[in-house]
Parts: sequence; C-alpha cells; structure tokens
Amino acid sequence: MKKRHHKVLDRARAEGRLVRLRRTIPGADRLEGFVLGTGPVWTLLARCADHRLDGWTAVHTHALHKVRDEGGEESLTVRSLRGRGLWPVRPPGADLPLDDHAGLLAAASAAYGLLELHAELIDPGMLRVGTVTGLRPRTFRLHEVDTEARWYPEPSKYRLRDITRVDFGSHYTEVLGEFAGPRP
Repeated sequence: MKKRHHKVLDRARAEGRLVRLRRTIPGADRLEGFVLGTGPVWTLLARCADHRLDGWTAVHTHALHKVRDEGGEESLTVRSLRGRGLWPVRPPGADLPLDDHAGLLAAASAAYGLLELHAELIDPGMLRVGTVTGLRPRTFRLHEVDTEARWYPEPSKYRLRDITRVDFGSHYTEVLGEFAGPRP
C-alpha cells in the first residue's frame, strides 16, 4: 500500500470520513465504508451501501490499490446516517486483531457466529458462509451454511492465506443465522 493511502485512511478514521476502496485483486468488489482500524494485515471498515450500514468488512491492507475520500460530515451518507441515529458509526462489539489472520477469524466468529469469507485470488465468485470451528497455524475449519440456511454435514478445511476478505454482522449473515439455528 502506498504511503499516501495511509494518510487518507488515517484521516478517514480520525474524521469519520466515507471512503471507497479498490484493491489489487482482479475483479474484486469496490468497497465503501468508514475506516475503523488499519493493521499490518487487515483494514477494518463499517461497510456502507446505498447510504446504509451493513456490518463490517476486513480486507488485506497490502492489497489496497486506491483509497478515495468520498466525503465527511457534509456527505449525503453521513447526513442520512445521522438522521437515523446511526452516526457516529459504531465499531464491532469485539476486539478484533488486525495483525493476524487466525486472530481475526477467531474473534469475529466468536462474537458474530457466521462469517462471510472470500478467497478472491483462488475463486473470485465464491462466497463461503459459516462459523470457524478450529484453527491451526496455516489452516482452519469452517462449518458452513448453504444459501437456504442449512448446515453442511461436516466442517470444511481451508488455508488461512487464501482468505482475502472477511465480512460479519451483515443483514445476510443475520438472516442465515436466524433460520439455520444452532450448529448441529
């Protein structure tokens, strides 16, 4: 990540400014939100779309290609959130380490249950949703839920280094968690 991007991220975090992130990952979504923290491994955003908050997203800090300031207090998004009592943006309810792959997954899964995991360099269109059931130094186990809120019979094993984006606390994961029920 370029030095000037650090400045934009730091200013955005300090002043509550909306940013749009582009990443070096081919075909990766552009993300919009409010910077809540930046670490050597992960950058954490309160994700925002269509002037609404929808959970949190952690992306690899080193993959940030372009950071664009989308406005502060005067922006329509901030005015809209303030009018709905959602401003200033709240951080996640858990302490999330932004310097460690396994630490972030463990903390986010413990606090929010279901995670949306993206391995965009390997399979750009695939989204895995589940809860982390085991962590090793290089791999983790994920007990997944399908799109109809049914638990898979057994957890799957994935490599930590393949995960490029982690979403949690979103409307989608809340609905899946509500209808999937407790893990068998």
